[in-house]
Amino acid sequence: MNLDDLSDFVLVAAHGGFANASRASGRPKATLSRKVMELEASLGVRLFERGPRSVRLTEEGELLFARTAGLLSDIAESADMVRDVAARPRGPLRVNVPTLFGHMLMGRLAAQFSAAYPDVTLTVTSEDRAVDLVREGYDAVIRVNPKPDSALVGRCFVRDQLLIVAAPSFPAPSATRGPTDPVPVVVRNGTKPSAIWPIAGDATRDLHTRPVLALPTLTMMRDAVLTGIGAAKLPRLLVADDLATGRLVCWGPSTDPSTELWVLHPSTRHASARVKLFMRFLKDAFPGEWL
Repeated sequence: MNLDDLSDFVLVAAHGGFANASRASGRPKATLSRKVMELEASLGVRLFERGPRSVRLTEEGELLFARTAGLLSDIAESADMVRDVAARPRGPLRVNVPTLFGHMLMGRLAAQFSAAYPDVTLTVTSEDRAVDLVREGYDAVIRVNPKPDSALVGRCFVRDQLLIVAAPSFPAPSATRGPTDPVPVVVRNGTKPSAIWPIAGDATRDLHTRPVLALPTLTMMRDAVLTGIGAAKLPRLLVADDLATGRLVCWGPSTDPSTELWVLHPSTRHASARVKLFMRFLKDAFPGEWL
């Protein structure tokens, strides 16, 4: 079986016919038809039922398409990776990141990336506004819970969870705590505090809360919680080191929706080898969180 013929078969099947596949690929319809016929001859089965105005996959064609489309995509991606490595990506790479992510992680990540790929000159800016990648000359951005945008494409590389945390010295919640003795908590400015904080997976430990402090940033909230003033909902990435060293303890995960971090690049431009390298670097940096 010729892999080129198989690739042409997948192209035609994915586009629902020879005419659409021809328009999408820029290859002659007659050539695609001939290559598929050669594949059918080599396999000894008919892969398409051909009508005067349309074609459809036979049962054998559907089976072959289901089993090979993903494999061919993986092969193509692997070939791209090999070409990128062989090309030794070099040159400037401008990336914009959210402020909190920049303060928490980007210094270490940038240093590791630069040490691993010295031929790529990484420049990072940090701000919370949605920069215009094309107009402002950015190659990629990291965004939190981005809305669908036809101008940008990319992948989620981290899904972060909010944890309910407190200092070890702060009294831990009990199943008997009720509305008359609520837990003091630190909240973020501009959010509507909830009187009850459910703990995921444990309905018996819903916390009745009383805000004692409102602060503008998550890092300020973390610093306040470290003093023992109260509990707070904070991202796992932000408090991971504090939990590992015992400076904070986790009472359980919050039921709030998780936060997704995406790395995006302009859909109007082919992702350069430098951008692909950066995306793979993030995948490797967060192996348990890549989606």
